[in-house]
Amino acid sequence: MKLLRIPAVLISIVVLGCSSTAPAAVGPTTQPTDAPSMPTATPPAFVVVPTPVPTSEPTPVPTSAVAQMPRGKLDPAIKVTVYNEGKVWPGTTLLNDNHDAEWPRIIEVNMLGEVVWEYVISRDLWEGEPLRSMDKDVELLANGNILLGLPKRGIFEIDRSGEVVWSHLDEKISHDVDRLPNGNTLYNFGGTDTVDDAQAKEVSPDGEVVWSWHAKDHFDREPYRGIDDLGWTHNNAVERLENGNTLLSPRNFGLLVEVDPSGSVVRTMGEGLLNHAHDPELLPNGNILVANHAKPHAAIEFNPDTGEVVWQFAPTYKKGKRRFIEPLRDADRLPNGNVLITGYGVIYEVTREGEIVWQLVLTDKKTALNGWQYLGFYKAQRVSANIK
Repeated sequence: MKLLRIPAVLISIVVLGCSSTAPAAVGPTTQPTDAPSMPTATPPAFVVVPTPVPTSEPTPVPTSAVAQMPRGKLDPAIKVTVYNEGKVWPGTTLLNDNHDAEWPRIIEVNMLGEVVWEYVISRDLWEGEPLRSMDKDVELLANGNILLGLPKRGIFEIDRSGEVVWSHLDEKISHDVDRLPNGNTLYNFGGTDTVDDAQAKEVSPDGEVVWSWHAKDHFDREPYRGIDDLGWTHNNAVERLENGNTLLSPRNFGLLVEVDPSGSVVRTMGEGLLNHAHDPELLPNGNILVANHAKPHAAIEFNPDTGEVVWQFAPTYKKGKRRFIEPLRDADRLPNGNVLITGYGVIYEVTREGEIVWQLVLTDKKTALNGWQYLGFYKAQRVSANIK
């Protein structure tokens, strides 16, 4: 999931499902909601207030990230356990939170873990009970709206008031959805794909499919023919590159694929290195950053031409808590060189030296572990703050 730099002007709102009562809404967040309001003091009538004397020095303005960040409401389901203000890339973090299987939601949190915006996914979007699946994708758009991909349902663009302003229904969607610069939308399918399915589609704002890619045109051969592990390819990512090509991640094949606009395979990458890879990102230096499910699970940066791993970070964990961090689903390079990594029950920001400088965790680890296939976190996006 890509980093987006926009002003962090946020409104807190909850959109309720229409068939039941949702969790309590997050209130307006111009100030911390747990701070009691104070009555305005009125000076006695006989007090003479002196006229301020102008000075040549401006009034000091707080410049720290904490002083300038949008404030919200603490949520008992999550908490920040590590925050090194001097080493993080400041901003808010947008993610889908599935800890409550009945009421999956999208939340945006500040660096303190306060929820500054929340959208409980409406039952209207599902037309019934929510699908218990982790692989919902959320992306903040340049217009401030949220792009939401719901597996086996479709794509929805939601404004900050919770209204659906655009949608495209397609049961064959999973894992990844991106809005392209030309206004089209690129999305992935691989959750239960077969050899006859398209693993990637691009649709216009009118819903017309203007491009698609079928793995069978290139991989319906040994050793790929006959694979079936939650789908044939279980493709889990699709990204349009600056050169116009498209990067895909057919998880079950143990490699990444770059294809040109005609759909022809330009190159494959990561053979012999990748194991159930998730959400690859092509970096400016030409390397690939990806969440790799080798043992142990790790975020790795590798040279796609040589296969050399030039950086990696595997999360540490206490004995018996391994599944709380695994599986890793997402790794994003931040502008300061840090990497934002999303594990099953943990999201953390780590420096190139391996220091964790920010960490968000689910507080109810037991419930999360018991439902690890469809509860917890999937991806996260850091939204850059305008810190002066």
